[in-house]
Amino acid sequence: MKKWNFKLILAGDGAVGKTSIRERYMGKGFQSSYLKTIGADFATKKVETNENHITYQIWDLAGQDSYQAVRKTFYKGATAAIMVFDCQDAKSMTNLSTWIEEAIEGSDNGILSYFVIANKVDLEESRRVSRDMALEFCNRLEIETGIRFFYCETSALTGQNIKETFDFLAYRLLLANNVQDALAPEETDGIIDVKEAMGTKQITETPASTETVSRDEFDELVERMEKLEDKLSTVQTILKQIVKKLK
Repeated sequence: MKKWNFKLILAGDGAVGKTSIRERYMGKGFQSSYLKTIGADFATKKVETNENHITYQIWDLAGQDSYQAVRKTFYKGATAAIMVFDCQDAKSMTNLSTWIEEAIEGSDNGILSYFVIANKVDLEESRRVSRDMALEFCNRLEIETGIRFFYCETSALTGQNIKETFDFLAYRLLLANNVQDALAPEETDGIIDVKEAMGTKQITETPASTETVSRDEFDELVERMEKLEDKLSTVQTILKQIVKKLK
């Protein structure tokens, strides 16, 4: 049995659910050392697949801006990165552009596999980023960076696609290390190869127009959506007050 050590980075804005994803995957009996002063939480996980013994070194990076300066050092030696955003918060998705730039620079372009995860999909009623919006965003990231991205939707609460993501990641890393007999996990329905999805036109909500939407235009659209949500929230509050008075 061959042994592998893979350093994995969990990155994204604060409160998107990075730690919850890690804890859900780790389950019982994991080793953890919380390094609050330097903005990272470190844990290890051992898995076996097709005669390969894998040790994941999982670095959960703090999302606060105050840790940005020291955070870059943790990317060194990383072979994989899981970029997490909250599907209720479109800004946390667009901010991944900055996180990915940080990962590329910090790892000296050494990361072999990138995943983008939309977390908290169990909160369907408050969801603000659709699957197709996220895939379009990932597609633009691929064009801008030349990096191949895989996309998945998860729920740290229910466990949806958590194990599947890490299992598929192990498969991708083994392939990247020229392990020819690496076997793909049986459960891969929730894992989307962005390039393949866009190439085969699996995006159903994309407008029919062939015009390209720039990154600035997309960010402006997100900002407008957030302002509209604030206005709707204000209207709801006013309506509730009116209803109380009528009673």
